[in-house]
Amino acid sequence: MASLVFNTPWLRVRSLPELAPTFLRRRQSSRRSFSVVACSSPGGNGGDPVRVRFAPSPTGNLHVGGARTALFNYLFARSKGGKFVLRVEDTDLERSTRESEAAVLQDLEWLGLDWDEGPGVGGDFGPYRQSERNALYKQYAEKLLESGQVYRCFCSSEELVKMKEIAKLKQLPPVYTGKWATASDAEVEQELEKGTPFTYRFRVPKEGSLKINDLIRGEVSWNLDTLGDFVVMRSNGQPVYNFCVTVDDATMAISHVIRAEEHLPNTLRQALIYKALEFPMPQFAHVSLILAPDRSKLSKRHGATSVGQYREMGFLPQGMVNYLALLGWGDGTENEFFTLEQLVEKFSIERVNKSGAIFDSTKLRWMNGLHLKALPSEKLTKLVGEQWKSAGILTESEGSFVDEAVELLKDGIDVVTDSDNVLLNLLSYPLHATLASPEAKPAVEDKLREVAASLVAAYDSGEIPRALAEGQSGWQKWVKAFGKSTKRKGKSLFMPLRVLLTGKLHGPEMATSIVLIHKAGSPGIVAPQAEFVSMEERFKILREMDWEALNKGESVPLESTAAAST
Repeated sequence: MASLVFNTPWLRVRSLPELAPTFLRRRQSSRRSFSVVACSSPGGNGGDPVRVRFAPSPTGNLHVGGARTALFNYLFARSKGGKFVLRVEDTDLERSTRESEAAVLQDLEWLGLDWDEGPGVGGDFGPYRQSERNALYKQYAEKLLESGQVYRCFCSSEELVKMKEIAKLKQLPPVYTGKWATASDAEVEQELEKGTPFTYRFRVPKEGSLKINDLIRGEVSWNLDTLGDFVVMRSNGQPVYNFCVTVDDATMAISHVIRAEEHLPNTLRQALIYKALEFPMPQFAHVSLILAPDRSKLSKRHGATSVGQYREMGFLPQGMVNYLALLGWGDGTENEFFTLEQLVEKFSIERVNKSGAIFDSTKLRWMNGLHLKALPSEKLTKLVGEQWKSAGILTESEGSFVDEAVELLKDGIDVVTDSDNVLLNLLSYPLHATLASPEAKPAVEDKLREVAASLVAAYDSGEIPRALAEGQSGWQKWVKAFGKSTKRKGKSLFMPLRVLLTGKLHGPEMATSIVLIHKAGSPGIVAPQAEFVSMEERFKILREMDWEALNKGESVPLESTAAAST
């Protein structure tokens, strides 16, 4: 457990003592200076169990930065045999919603980050929503008031604004001047009788410093003269963030606080509250921000930033977890592929980098592709088949066509939704556009018209339909015979066949592609809205091709798929 060193001996307890030390009472004539040193060791707290927490605010979707923080907490807890606690920080009553909370919890569940205590699970340290813990905050605030470590401040909003303006003119920090810090009991009673609204302000020592040994960032220190007396309870009776967090972390026995570096400045206020309440300080670890490629803070202008968006885009939780773990962490090897179980085994807080991590969506796609291809074939086929049906390309999500299409096209799929384009590409027939391209010129000049005529004759005679009906073996036998009859082999044979039958110069393995195109023409496989060009329609286009115009370099009319199929 983090140790505290002060100018005077200090008792470490987990609950507020009935009596505070004399030098902290409100009647004190002057504030003493002090220093706080939090010494940390990553492994544990002298035998105390490891307990970490992730505490999202339900005011929006789960950001990828928040998801990575949750993941690091989860991995640390699991690797140490500790507990992962989920606490909902919903004290922002205007912006917090149960819908947002449900969405955040759903995203965490989707990522596989199951919590040991929290909403829906319960636990011995609940409630786990801050909005349900107000009585606890008020109890500790009153204790601090009784001990003189906080005081009532009756300053109006106008007075506080004026203080800030004066400080700005004097080029001083915008800190509270302490107007009510030394008020007499009579002055306080007078305002209470008038019903003047008041806040609770924490007495900050005028001199001193805080120094922590952050598990990620190393030694970090602050001087107290940059901090004025700060509010812990608002005039409406609602606690402020830093007070809630400190009370919650202490009363939930949190041993390690692993959070984003933007919370690092909050540590100063929280340490003062820990000290005043005689709570032992947890060990802190502040994780760097996730940055956009331009090294600015990742935001919506850079594209998708929430876990829910990536889920809807077809990413796998395994791929997302693997990629988020690598944003600022590595196991010291060149290995980049990890399952969640492997991450638990390998993770250590010492290997988390303190510099900002760049979010690279291209690498995320690549990483997702690795996990997609690592799925058992049945699961991959089920995922892709359901995607094709939901996208309105196929009428059914399973069957021999789906099985063969997934096996053929899987190398071109990094995200499940990629499968739509690769299948539509297989089913399309952009022959005219391909033949009009400069890249197709060698194929056209290699007597493509003659090959097309022979191909049409073989189709009309029934040779090709019979060969395709036998599957790949029948098709390959026919191609071999066709090559002999046309005296072609190798590229001279396969390139014209690919162009004329698929309408493209490149693509997946040709024999399987053509057999699948033939199968796709069977009733009840391809949905009408997919605009599939069947084998019969492809040969109709070949019969009507204006080869003279093509050989003269004239533009060939680009027939639409719909026109070709009529």
